[in-house]
Amino acid sequence: MFPVTQPGFPGFIEELGLLGIEPCRAADPGATAFAVLRAASVQRWLLVPLQGRAAVADALRMLTPMSRRARLAKSAVLALNGAGLRPVWTRNRIYLKARARTSCLHSWPSAAFFSGTPGPERKITVQLRGAHSRENAYLKLACSPHANTLISNEVRALRSARKLDLSSALLPSVLGYTRFGPRRAYICSDETRPGFNPARTLRQSHFDFLDEMAAKTAAPLSCQYLHDLMQKHAAAAKSLPAAQTDLAARGLETLRRILARSPVHAALAHGDFTPWNCTATGSRLYVFDWELSARQPLGWDHLHFWRSSGTAPPCGDPVPLLRQMQARWHHGSAGSARFLLIAYHLDRIFRRNACPASPEMLQRLLAAPAQDAA
Repeated sequence: MFPVTQPGFPGFIEELGLLGIEPCRAADPGATAFAVLRAASVQRWLLVPLQGRAAVADALRMLTPMSRRARLAKSAVLALNGAGLRPVWTRNRIYLKARARTSCLHSWPSAAFFSGTPGPERKITVQLRGAHSRENAYLKLACSPHANTLISNEVRALRSARKLDLSSALLPSVLGYTRFGPRRAYICSDETRPGFNPARTLRQSHFDFLDEMAAKTAAPLSCQYLHDLMQKHAAAAKSLPAAQTDLAARGLETLRRILARSPVHAALAHGDFTPWNCTATGSRLYVFDWELSARQPLGWDHLHFWRSSGTAPPCGDPVPLLRQMQARWHHGSAGSARFLLIAYHLDRIFRRNACPASPEMLQRLLAAPAQDAA
Protein backbone atom coordinates (compact mmCIF):
# COMPACT_ATOMS: atom_id res chain seq x y z
CA MET A 1 0.00 0.00 0.00
CA PHE A 2 1.11 3.55 -0.71
CA PRO A 3 1.80 5.55 2.50
CA VAL A 4 -1.15 7.93 2.61
CA THR A 5 0.67 10.03 5.20
CA GLN A 6 2.85 11.68 2.54
CA PRO A 7 2.35 15.47 2.69
CA GLY A 8 -0.51 16.58 0.46
CA PHE A 9 -1.61 13.10 -0.56
CA PRO A 10 -4.38 12.57 2.05
CA GLY A 11 -6.02 15.84 0.97
CA PHE A 12 -6.01 14.68 -2.64
CA ILE A 13 -7.66 11.37 -1.72
CA GLU A 14 -10.21 13.18 0.44
CA GLU A 15 -11.11 15.44 -2.47
CA LEU A 16 -11.92 12.41 -4.60
CA GLY A 17 -14.81 11.88 -2.19
CA LEU A 18 -16.58 14.74 -3.98
CA LEU A 19 -16.72 12.42 -6.99
CA GLY A 20 -18.03 9.49 -4.96
CA ILE A 21 -14.64 7.75 -4.76
CA GLU A 22 -13.06 6.70 -1.45
CA PRO A 23 -10.07 4.64 -0.25
CA CYS A 24 -10.56 1.06 0.89
CA ARG A 25 -8.71 -2.20 1.56
CA ALA A 26 -7.72 -4.63 -1.16
CA ALA A 27 -10.14 -7.25 0.17
CA ASP A 28 -13.17 -4.94 0.26
CA PRO A 29 -16.00 -5.59 -2.21
CA GLY A 30 -15.64 -3.34 -5.24
CA ALA A 31 -12.00 -2.47 -4.47
CA THR A 32 -9.96 -1.39 -7.52
CA ALA A 33 -6.18 -1.15 -7.60
CA PHE A 34 -4.40 2.01 -8.75
CA ALA A 35 -0.65 2.48 -9.11
CA VAL A 36 0.57 5.72 -7.52
CA LEU A 37 3.12 7.65 -9.60
CA ARG A 38 4.65 10.64 -7.85
CA ALA A 39 6.42 13.56 -9.51
CA ALA A 40 10.05 13.94 -8.54
CA SER A 41 10.04 17.73 -8.17
CA VAL A 42 6.68 18.71 -6.63
CA GLN A 43 3.88 17.14 -4.59
CA ARG A 44 1.62 15.83 -7.32
CA TRP A 45 0.43 12.34 -8.09
CA LEU A 46 -1.11 10.32 -10.90
CA LEU A 47 -3.31 7.36 -9.97
CA VAL A 48 -3.07 4.82 -12.80
CA PRO A 49 -5.88 2.24 -13.03
CA LEU A 50 -4.55 -1.31 -13.22
CA GLN A 51 -7.48 -2.42 -15.37
CA GLY A 52 -5.58 -3.64 -18.40
CA ARG A 53 -2.79 -2.44 -20.65
CA ALA A 54 -4.97 -0.03 -22.66
CA ALA A 55 -6.17 1.76 -19.50
CA VAL A 56 -2.57 2.14 -18.29
CA ALA A 57 -1.35 3.42 -21.66
CA ASP A 58 -4.19 5.95 -21.83
CA ALA A 59 -3.49 7.16 -18.28
CA LEU A 60 0.19 7.73 -19.06
CA ARG A 61 -0.80 10.03 -21.92
CA MET A 62 -1.63 12.55 -19.19
CA LEU A 63 2.10 12.91 -18.49
CA THR A 64 4.20 15.13 -20.76
CA PRO A 65 7.73 14.82 -19.35
CA MET A 66 10.19 17.51 -20.37
CA SER A 67 13.53 16.31 -18.98
CA ARG A 68 15.41 13.49 -20.67
CA ARG A 69 15.34 11.46 -17.47
CA ALA A 70 11.56 11.80 -17.12
CA ARG A 71 11.00 10.88 -20.78
CA LEU A 72 13.13 7.76 -20.36
CA ALA A 73 11.19 6.82 -17.21
CA LYS A 74 7.86 7.14 -19.02
CA SER A 75 9.15 5.13 -21.98
CA ALA A 76 10.32 2.41 -19.62
CA VAL A 77 6.93 2.19 -17.88
CA LEU A 78 5.14 2.04 -21.23
CA ALA A 79 7.47 -0.74 -22.40
CA LEU A 80 6.96 -2.73 -19.20
CA ASN A 81 3.20 -2.25 -19.44
CA GLY A 82 3.20 -3.37 -23.07
CA ALA A 83 5.06 -6.52 -22.06
CA GLY A 84 2.64 -7.16 -19.22
CA LEU A 85 5.36 -6.58 -16.59
CA ARG A 86 4.06 -4.49 -13.69
CA PRO A 87 5.68 -5.36 -10.34
CA VAL A 88 8.51 -2.81 -10.59
CA TRP A 89 6.50 0.33 -11.24
CA THR A 90 3.28 -0.67 -9.45
CA ARG A 91 4.76 -1.32 -6.01
CA ASN A 92 3.09 1.83 -4.69
CA ARG A 93 -0.62 1.07 -4.85
CA ILE A 94 -3.83 2.37 -3.40
CA TYR A 95 -7.25 0.75 -3.46
CA LEU A 96 -10.35 2.79 -4.19
CA LYS A 97 -14.04 2.03 -4.43
CA ALA A 98 -17.15 3.92 -5.47
CA ARG A 99 -19.78 4.68 -2.87
CA ALA A 100 -22.98 2.91 -3.84
CA ARG A 101 -25.00 4.96 -6.32
CA THR A 102 -23.00 8.13 -5.64
CA SER A 103 -20.07 8.04 -8.04
CA CYS A 104 -20.55 10.51 -10.88
CA LEU A 105 -17.92 8.75 -13.01
CA HIS A 106 -19.04 6.40 -15.73
CA SER A 107 -16.88 3.26 -15.88
CA TRP A 108 -14.83 4.71 -13.02
CA PRO A 109 -12.54 1.69 -12.41
CA SER A 110 -10.61 2.55 -15.59
CA ALA A 111 -10.45 6.29 -14.88
CA ALA A 112 -7.12 7.92 -14.03
CA PHE A 113 -6.79 10.67 -11.41
CA PHE A 114 -4.21 13.48 -11.46
CA SER A 115 -3.84 15.64 -8.34
CA GLY A 116 -2.62 18.77 -10.14
CA THR A 117 0.28 21.02 -9.22
CA PRO A 118 0.13 22.59 -5.72
CA GLY A 119 -0.90 26.23 -5.59
CA PRO A 120 -3.94 28.49 -5.96
CA GLU A 121 -4.50 27.31 -9.56
CA ARG A 122 -4.65 23.60 -8.68
CA LYS A 123 -7.30 21.42 -10.29
CA ILE A 124 -7.88 17.69 -10.13
CA THR A 125 -8.02 16.14 -13.60
CA VAL A 126 -9.83 12.85 -14.18
CA GLN A 127 -9.41 10.92 -17.39
CA LEU A 128 -12.73 9.28 -18.21
CA ARG A 129 -12.49 6.26 -20.49
CA GLY A 130 -15.27 5.23 -22.82
CA ALA A 131 -15.86 1.80 -24.26
CA HIS A 132 -13.02 2.43 -26.70
CA SER A 133 -9.76 4.26 -25.99
CA ARG A 134 -10.63 6.89 -28.63
CA GLU A 135 -13.67 7.97 -26.65
CA ASN A 136 -11.83 9.47 -23.67
CA ALA A 137 -12.87 12.68 -21.97
CA TYR A 138 -11.48 14.77 -19.12
CA LEU A 139 -13.16 16.13 -16.02
CA LYS A 140 -11.48 19.10 -14.32
CA LEU A 141 -12.40 19.95 -10.73
CA ALA A 142 -11.35 23.24 -9.13
CA CYS A 143 -9.57 23.07 -5.76
CA SER A 144 -9.79 26.77 -4.79
CA PRO A 145 -11.81 29.94 -5.50
CA HIS A 146 -9.10 31.07 -7.93
CA ALA A 147 -9.27 27.72 -9.74
CA ASN A 148 -13.05 28.21 -9.98
CA THR A 149 -12.38 31.38 -11.97
CA LEU A 150 -9.94 29.55 -14.23
CA ILE A 151 -12.45 26.76 -14.90
CA SER A 152 -15.07 29.33 -15.93
CA ASN A 153 -12.57 31.14 -18.14
CA GLU A 154 -11.50 27.92 -19.85
CA VAL A 155 -15.10 27.00 -20.67
CA ARG A 156 -15.68 30.46 -22.19
CA ALA A 157 -12.38 30.35 -24.09
CA LEU A 158 -12.99 26.90 -25.57
CA ARG A 159 -16.47 27.82 -26.70
CA SER A 160 -15.16 31.01 -28.33
CA ALA A 161 -12.12 29.36 -29.93
CA ARG A 162 -14.14 26.52 -31.41
CA LYS A 163 -16.38 29.05 -33.17
CA LEU A 164 -13.29 30.15 -35.12
CA ASP A 165 -13.35 26.84 -36.99
CA LEU A 166 -9.56 26.59 -37.03
CA SER A 167 -8.03 24.54 -39.83
CA SER A 168 -4.59 24.46 -38.17
CA ALA A 169 -5.57 22.87 -34.85
CA LEU A 170 -7.98 20.59 -33.04
CA LEU A 171 -9.52 21.76 -29.78
CA PRO A 172 -11.46 19.98 -27.02
CA SER A 173 -15.24 20.33 -26.93
CA VAL A 174 -17.00 21.33 -23.73
CA LEU A 175 -19.32 18.42 -22.90
CA GLY A 176 -20.62 19.60 -19.54
CA TYR A 177 -20.25 22.28 -16.87
CA THR A 178 -21.32 21.65 -13.29
CA ARG A 179 -20.51 22.12 -9.58
CA PHE A 180 -19.56 19.87 -6.69
CA GLY A 181 -20.55 21.98 -3.71
CA PRO A 182 -18.63 25.25 -4.05
CA ARG A 183 -16.25 23.81 -6.62
CA ARG A 184 -16.72 24.26 -10.33
CA ALA A 185 -15.99 21.47 -12.79
CA TYR A 186 -16.37 20.77 -16.46
CA ILE A 187 -15.93 17.84 -18.82
CA CYS A 188 -14.25 18.19 -22.19
CA SER A 189 -13.61 15.77 -25.04
CA ASP A 190 -10.21 14.29 -25.82
CA GLU A 191 -9.51 14.76 -29.51
CA THR A 192 -6.07 13.16 -29.59
CA ARG A 193 -5.44 10.19 -31.83
CA PRO A 194 -2.56 7.74 -32.30
CA GLY A 195 0.36 9.64 -33.74
CA PHE A 196 -0.12 12.82 -31.71
CA ASN A 197 3.14 13.45 -29.88
CA PRO A 198 4.55 16.25 -27.69
CA ALA A 199 6.35 18.94 -29.68
CA ARG A 200 9.09 20.45 -27.52
CA THR A 201 10.23 23.07 -30.01
CA LEU A 202 8.31 25.47 -32.22
CA ARG A 203 7.48 23.99 -35.61
CA GLN A 204 5.66 25.26 -38.64
CA SER A 205 2.46 23.70 -37.27
CA HIS A 206 2.75 25.94 -34.19
CA PHE A 207 3.14 29.05 -36.31
CA ASP A 208 0.25 28.02 -38.56
CA PHE A 209 -1.95 27.90 -35.44
CA LEU A 210 -0.68 31.22 -34.06
CA ASP A 211 -1.01 32.93 -37.45
CA GLU A 212 -4.57 31.69 -37.92
CA MET A 213 -5.56 32.81 -34.42
CA ALA A 214 -4.11 36.25 -35.15
CA ALA A 215 -5.75 36.49 -38.57
CA LYS A 216 -9.20 35.66 -37.18
CA THR A 217 -9.17 37.64 -33.93
CA ALA A 218 -6.70 40.54 -34.25
CA ALA A 219 -7.86 44.04 -33.29
CA PRO A 220 -6.34 47.08 -31.55
CA LEU A 221 -6.08 46.90 -27.77
CA SER A 222 -8.50 49.06 -25.83
CA CYS A 223 -7.73 51.14 -22.77
CA GLN A 224 -9.53 48.45 -20.74
CA TYR A 225 -6.43 46.27 -21.11
CA LEU A 226 -4.35 48.83 -19.21
CA HIS A 227 -7.08 49.28 -16.65
CA ASP A 228 -7.11 45.52 -15.97
CA LEU A 229 -3.31 45.50 -15.58
CA MET A 230 -3.56 48.37 -13.09
CA GLN A 231 -6.08 46.40 -11.04
CA LYS A 232 -3.72 43.42 -11.00
CA HIS A 233 -0.94 45.75 -9.89
CA ALA A 234 -3.04 47.08 -7.03
CA ALA A 235 -3.90 43.55 -5.88
CA ALA A 236 -0.32 42.29 -6.19
CA ALA A 237 1.14 45.31 -4.38
CA LYS A 238 -0.10 43.85 -1.08
CA SER A 239 2.40 41.01 -1.30
CA LEU A 240 5.10 42.12 -3.74
CA PRO A 241 8.41 43.55 -2.53
CA ALA A 242 8.40 47.34 -2.64
CA ALA A 243 11.07 47.39 -5.36
CA GLN A 244 8.96 45.20 -7.65
CA THR A 245 5.84 47.27 -6.94
CA ASP A 246 7.68 50.43 -8.00
CA LEU A 247 9.16 48.68 -11.04
CA ALA A 248 5.69 47.54 -12.10
CA ALA A 249 4.32 51.07 -11.73
CA ARG A 250 7.04 52.33 -14.07
CA GLY A 251 6.18 49.56 -16.52
CA LEU A 252 2.51 50.50 -16.49
CA GLU A 253 3.32 54.12 -17.15
CA THR A 254 5.50 53.10 -20.10
CA LEU A 255 2.66 51.03 -21.52
CA ARG A 256 0.32 54.00 -21.17
CA ARG A 257 2.69 56.22 -23.14
CA ILE A 258 3.14 53.64 -25.91
CA LEU A 259 -0.61 53.09 -26.25
CA ALA A 260 -1.28 56.85 -26.28
CA ARG A 261 1.10 57.29 -29.19
CA SER A 262 -0.08 54.49 -31.52
CA PRO A 263 -2.35 51.42 -31.57
CA VAL A 264 -1.07 48.06 -30.32
CA HIS A 265 -2.73 45.06 -31.94
CA ALA A 266 -3.83 42.06 -29.94
CA ALA A 267 -5.54 38.72 -30.56
CA LEU A 268 -7.08 35.88 -28.63
CA ALA A 269 -4.16 34.07 -26.99
CA HIS A 270 -4.09 30.59 -25.50
CA GLY A 271 -2.27 32.12 -22.53
CA ASP A 272 -0.27 29.04 -21.53
CA PHE A 273 0.99 27.84 -24.90
CA THR A 274 3.70 25.38 -23.88
CA PRO A 275 5.11 22.01 -25.00
CA TRP A 276 2.96 20.27 -22.38
CA ASN A 277 -0.30 21.90 -23.48
CA CYS A 278 -0.23 20.82 -27.11
CA THR A 279 0.62 17.78 -29.19
CA ALA A 280 1.25 17.52 -32.90
CA THR A 281 0.76 15.14 -35.78
CA GLY A 282 1.88 16.12 -39.24
CA SER A 283 0.81 19.70 -39.87
CA ARG A 284 -1.89 19.89 -37.15
CA LEU A 285 -1.80 20.63 -33.46
CA TYR A 286 -4.11 19.56 -30.67
CA VAL A 287 -4.22 22.47 -28.20
CA PHE A 288 -5.74 22.10 -24.73
CA ASP A 289 -5.74 23.71 -21.24
CA TRP A 290 -7.14 27.13 -22.19
CA GLU A 291 -7.70 28.37 -18.64
CA LEU A 292 -5.41 31.42 -19.02
CA SER A 293 -6.78 32.45 -22.39
CA ALA A 294 -7.33 36.17 -22.93
CA ARG A 295 -6.79 38.90 -25.49
CA GLN A 296 -3.09 39.70 -25.43
CA PRO A 297 -0.64 41.66 -27.61
CA LEU A 298 0.32 39.81 -30.77
CA GLY A 299 3.20 37.40 -30.19
CA TRP A 300 2.23 36.55 -26.60
CA ASP A 301 1.90 32.79 -27.16
CA HIS A 302 5.07 32.71 -29.26
CA LEU A 303 7.01 34.43 -26.50
CA HIS A 304 5.52 32.22 -23.76
CA PHE A 305 6.36 29.00 -25.62
CA TRP A 306 9.93 30.19 -25.99
CA ARG A 307 10.19 31.09 -22.32
CA SER A 308 8.57 27.91 -20.98
CA SER A 309 10.56 25.56 -23.21
CA GLY A 310 13.90 27.23 -22.48
CA THR A 311 14.49 27.93 -26.17
CA ALA A 312 14.19 31.72 -26.07
CA PRO A 313 17.18 33.89 -26.93
CA PRO A 314 19.34 34.73 -23.87
CA CYS A 315 17.23 36.85 -21.52
CA GLY A 316 20.01 39.12 -20.31
CA ASP A 317 19.58 41.45 -23.28
CA PRO A 318 16.04 42.28 -24.46
CA VAL A 319 17.15 43.61 -27.86
CA PRO A 320 17.19 40.24 -29.74
CA LEU A 321 13.70 39.42 -28.47
CA LEU A 322 12.42 42.88 -29.29
CA ARG A 323 13.73 42.64 -32.83
CA GLN A 324 12.22 39.19 -33.42
CA MET A 325 8.81 40.13 -32.03
CA GLN A 326 8.89 43.41 -33.95
CA ALA A 327 9.61 41.66 -37.25
CA ARG A 328 7.39 38.59 -36.74
CA TRP A 329 4.26 40.11 -35.18
CA HIS A 330 4.26 43.91 -35.16
CA HIS A 331 5.06 44.94 -38.73
CA GLY A 332 8.24 46.73 -37.71
CA SER A 333 6.70 48.70 -34.84
CA ALA A 334 9.31 48.93 -32.10
CA GLY A 335 6.76 50.41 -29.68
CA SER A 336 4.28 47.55 -30.10
CA ALA A 337 7.00 44.94 -29.62
CA ARG A 338 8.19 46.71 -26.50
CA PHE A 339 4.62 46.87 -25.23
CA LEU A 340 4.37 43.07 -25.66
CA LEU A 341 7.53 42.32 -23.70
CA ILE A 342 6.74 44.75 -20.88
CA ALA A 343 3.15 43.49 -20.55
CA TYR A 344 4.34 39.87 -20.57
CA HIS A 345 6.86 40.37 -17.76
CA LEU A 346 4.38 42.42 -15.75
CA ASP A 347 1.98 39.48 -16.02
CA ARG A 348 4.68 37.10 -14.76
CA ILE A 349 5.27 39.33 -11.75
CA PHE A 350 1.59 39.90 -10.96
CA ARG A 351 0.88 36.16 -11.14
CA ARG A 352 3.65 35.61 -8.55
CA ASN A 353 5.08 32.72 -10.52
CA ALA A 354 7.54 34.77 -12.50
CA CYS A 355 10.80 33.26 -13.57
CA PRO A 356 13.64 34.88 -11.62
CA ALA A 357 14.65 36.80 -14.74
CA SER A 358 11.33 38.67 -15.10
CA PRO A 359 12.09 41.66 -12.82
CA GLU A 360 15.57 41.96 -14.31
CA MET A 361 14.24 41.78 -17.85
CA LEU A 362 11.58 44.36 -17.06
CA GLN A 363 14.24 46.64 -15.60
CA ARG A 364 16.29 46.32 -18.80
CA LEU A 365 13.27 46.93 -21.00
CA LEU A 366 12.46 50.14 -19.13
CA ALA A 367 16.08 51.30 -19.25
CA ALA A 368 16.55 50.58 -22.96
CA PRO A 369 16.36 53.56 -25.30
CA ALA A 370 12.86 53.89 -26.71
CA GLN A 371 10.64 56.36 -28.47
CA ASP A 372 7.70 56.14 -26.11
CA ALA A 373 7.47 59.70 -24.86
CA ALA A 374 3.93 60.98 -24.53
